[in-house]
Amino acid sequence: MKKGCFITAVVVFTILLGAALYIFQNHFDTLVLNPGKKLLAGFVKDELEEKLEYVVDSPEKIELKMLIRDFSKNTEALKKLKENDINKLITTIESAMNDSIIQKSELEEISLIIKSK
Repeated sequence: MKKGCFITAVVVFTILLGAALYIFQNHFDTLVLNPGKKLLAGFVKDELEEKLEYVVDSPEKIELKMLIRDFSKNTEALKKLKENDINKLITTIESAMNDSIIQKSELEEISLIIKSK
């Protein structure tokens, strides 16, 4: 390999590496995390709606569906989510659905978790 070709390869590699690191450090949230959270929120929403089919029809069930739908569309709330918050929300919703009846107190607890974000 000639000196000029080697130097050109090193310069190009350095520029590409610098550009990749810059994008990773400064735009990782907008390019990877937020779309990933939206995708996961969609999966979670679909799974919860599937499980809600086995819950007795009630105004609380309808309100819970609306809360989940609105929350999954709210991009600002999805940005603030942390893993602990997601786990707490899912655990609370699943415990509310265990007895096939969603009570007002359970719905208020879920609503507080969602609205706190």
